[in-house]
Amino acid sequence: MGPEHVTEAESRDFALEKGCLLCGGELQVRVGPTGAGTFCGRCHWISRPHMHRTDDGIHVVHPAGLVG
Repeated sequence: MGPEHVTEAESRDFALEKGCLLCGGELQVRVGPTGAGTFCGRCHWISRPHMHRTDDGIHVVHPAGLVG
């Protein structure tokens, strides 16, 4: 089996331990071609953070004015 090839149209899911800004719970993150979405299973916070792609990776940012 050859190496896996991922296209930009695919979504990536990952979790950030203690990543929720509201309660400190684990934050589930989905990054796709149209942006990012997050969900906290502890406090049920759902957000659409800003996403910036750079040479060193993807940066997911919650602007201070959009918290809460």
